[in-house]
Amino acid sequence: MTDFIDMTKAELAAALKAAGIELTASQIKKTSHADLVEMAGEQARPTEPTLGDVIQNLTPLEKAVTVAHLEAGIDCNGCETCEEMLADNMTWSDVAETAKRTGLSKKQVNGVLTSLSTKGLVVTDCDPVNGEGAVQQVLTDLGIRVAFDLLAEGVEAKATVQPTKADKKAANVVAMPTTKKVRVLEDRVLLQPGKVEDVKPTKEGSKRALLIQALSRGCTLEHLESLLGWNRSTVSSAIRTDVGAIGLGVERKGDKYFLLLPEGMKALPVREATATREEARVAACK
Repeated sequence: MTDFIDMTKAELAAALKAAGIELTASQIKKTSHADLVEMAGEQARPTEPTLGDVIQNLTPLEKAVTVAHLEAGIDCNGCETCEEMLADNMTWSDVAETAKRTGLSKKQVNGVLTSLSTKGLVVTDCDPVNGEGAVQQVLTDLGIRVAFDLLAEGVEAKATVQPTKADKKAANVVAMPTTKKVRVLEDRVLLQPGKVEDVKPTKEGSKRALLIQALSRGCTLEHLESLLGWNRSTVSSAIRTDVGAIGLGVERKGDKYFLLLPEGMKALPVREATATREEARVAACK
């Protein structure tokens, strides 16, 4: 960011052009140096993997073990929402309990836990609780968010281990497709909107702008998949993470999702490329 601050407006415009954003001479003139620095910084900032990206890279066994940990935590402290569990993280489970819930062997569970640990979803070297042995693991905050998304998608703790090629040859087994259990979701507010002053208007034409525009009209996950070109896991993640990052909220009614604006905001916080966030925020409240 310091390098961008030292650049002239012409140099910043050239950097933005190299990143795929070409401004006209008039736009460069109307845009302040500070806003050009912010725009260049946003383009240079590395993109963090979304919750959907993390879920997409999980194997079926990793998903089952993650859900098993969450369900063990729910049974332990009764927290049934992501927010409650993050506030009181008691997602403790040991290898024997996880094996029981998933139907995997203890050796398989240990292998999956090692993989989940490298992905930042599980802590395996945590302190024992209530004087018990150090065989317990706990979900990280990221692991909790991933687990709730998996649970909402109908993923179950009971793992379905497909027969190996040798098993199929010996028993003449034909692998049958598994039917995914449909999870009935209750109507509720998934994400409360923040305060007006904390809202961060998103750029017109961006994926975030398209997302909140669709949610403002009410839409299904399938519609968002088609509109944004994302898979279902990425869409489910964006409904919480991307909308929350802007400062807005989301409510689910039936199979549709609706946008919730902060009190006092009357329009969507979407800004043109030449407008500052503050200008867009003020305009959205008029």
